[in-house]
Amino acid sequence: MGKKRVSVLGTEAEEAAKAKHSRQLEQKKLRSGKTAKAPGLGGGQRIVDTAEESLRELEIIEQKTTILPTTLKKITTSHIRSKPYLAAKSKVNPNQTYPVSDALKLLREVSLTKFDPSVELHINLKVAPKSQVSVDLPHSTGKSKKIAIVSDKVIAQIESGKIDFDILLATPDDMPKLLKFAKLLGPKGLMPNPKTGTLVADPTASAAKLASSTILTLKSEKSAPVIHTTVGKLSSSDKDLSDNISAILSSLAQIRKVVLKSTMSPAIKLEI
Repeated sequence: MGKKRVSVLGTEAEEAAKAKHSRQLEQKKLRSGKTAKAPGLGGGQRIVDTAEESLRELEIIEQKTTILPTTLKKITTSHIRSKPYLAAKSKVNPNQTYPVSDALKLLREVSLTKFDPSVELHINLKVAPKSQVSVDLPHSTGKSKKIAIVSDKVIAQIESGKIDFDILLATPDDMPKLLKFAKLLGPKGLMPNPKTGTLVADPTASAAKLASSTILTLKSEKSAPVIHTTVGKLSSSDKDLSDNISAILSSLAQIRKVVLKSTMSPAIKLEI
């Protein structure tokens, strides 16, 4: 009889199980960030799990991508001034405050417009006034006021968003028609009010009086205690401009800073 070959049952299955177990150990090491032996590499060669490092890099890139738009918003192009403006500005010392008489003289030197510009006063207050301040100026500001009297036509214009008047006059009987526009007219200082002389019994007579009036209404901005107003035209005399400036400043309390300028001119700080 020939020799008999003895086969051991389960040997192939055991080797397959060991190979599977070995692969699982390698995968576990990879997940834990450790090095592992990879098939096909030499005895001293190992592979390293870089998944965690890649995730960290991806997170950094995403953060930069998120921050970038915000950073770009802060980058603004500087306004390039003309040579005439820069030459005019060089005549004004930004660290100096000027008496009104000197400031007006300097303002005429640094004016750049070919037309008759308005002379503006910009006032920073420590505390904003609780209500509008009315000032009766000694002289006209040279600016005409457009006065409207409540009518069906005017109400239709307001309803369409067209507000092209400086003063709105109304009678007490007209007020119910204007109540729905209170949020629109109120912030603009246009809501008729007996304190400002715009809620009257005879709007036509009041319109004629206000047209020739030199009463100026001062109102602070909502976001800051700052008042912007006009005191006259550059063609006005220094005395008229000085008188109007004095009247405005004397009507306000707790003034922090005052700046004088004309249309498109550099600003000049005034002595308080």
